[in-house]
Amino acid sequence: MSAWWSLLLIAGLSALGWWLAEVNRVGKSLGATMVILLLGFLVANLSQWQPATSAVRWINGPLTSIAIAELLLAVELRRVLPDARRLLPPFITTVLATLSAVLLGGWLLSPWLGSDLVPLAGLFCATFTGGSLNFVSVARSLQPPPSLLLIATAADQIAFTAWFVVSLVIGRARKQRPLTTAPVGIAEGMSGSSRPGELIISLLWGLGVLLTTQLLNGLLQFLGADPPSILVLTTVALITAQLPGAASRRGCYGLGLILIQPFFAVIGLSSPLAAVLGEGLPVLVYATLVVTVQAVVVLSIQRNRGWPLEDSLVASQAAVGGPSTALALAGSLGRNQLVLPAVAIGLLGYLLGTYLGLAATAVVHTVAG
Repeated sequence: MSAWWSLLLIAGLSALGWWLAEVNRVGKSLGATMVILLLGFLVANLSQWQPATSAVRWINGPLTSIAIAELLLAVELRRVLPDARRLLPPFITTVLATLSAVLLGGWLLSPWLGSDLVPLAGLFCATFTGGSLNFVSVARSLQPPPSLLLIATAADQIAFTAWFVVSLVIGRARKQRPLTTAPVGIAEGMSGSSRPGELIISLLWGLGVLLTTQLLNGLLQFLGADPPSILVLTTVALITAQLPGAASRRGCYGLGLILIQPFFAVIGLSSPLAAVLGEGLPVLVYATLVVTVQAVVVLSIQRNRGWPLEDSLVASQAAVGGPSTALALAGSLGRNQLVLPAVAIGLLGYLLGTYLGLAATAVVHTVAG
């Protein structure tokens, strides 16, 4: 099958998964990413169809790069830091607990995980300190096998979804409050709702970041330096996000959410069921261990320090699931005053996750080596 047909079918799967996550109750509970991944997985295992290599290369390369750039262009530090201050202590606690759990848990499970430990340590450290954006960024840099990537993505989704449900139960049990919705502007921004004109301008911003990244990579290589390209892309995007004209980047987050979904469709399409069943349990145990350890640490310190319970739960969710799930938790707990800080601290996780994930990979690789 030609690359164009492959791209068309992948786009169709992504659109179908996005639609199901909007209109179907089960789809809403799973989220668009998990639905799209499952659709790709079902198609691959029921039909044995595999997308063209050139199509996969384009999606995992330029398309995913621009998606990462678009998502990071939403991170305005001057707004993130003030709003995030009240959630900063439990968030930092979560990040440090996650990093510790990744390293110690990886050491305990190393006989079971084998050579997969090195990429998994980076992926889980990244995703559990900022969400799926960091997972994709580190995956782009490490390039683990597609089957391992599918398992790790599924384990990530299962672990953070379980913690979301537990957080919701704990938060509601402490004090019953009427459920409320997030402020309209934030909810629309996080769900990807933008006008066509905004999306076009946002696309131009993203293309500008990619062009700048390519030029900078070439310059660094000429000077004898060869840093991971994803770090250069992340840094350029974050610096660009601080430039004047934030209103013109209003649609970047929504556009990034749309453009990142084919990456997960490709993961689902690239892995046979036998590989998932054979390798899945150790990876799921590792992800569950990391999230469980950070949850126990955060709740223990919250109780000792007297932090508000909802603040700690939302900050933890911002690290484990990203700004979208943190926003959803704050709204579900009836704490509208936490909505903006939840988004802000989640965006701060975007800033940290990729760097910490690659650092964890380097540490584990050094120790394992």
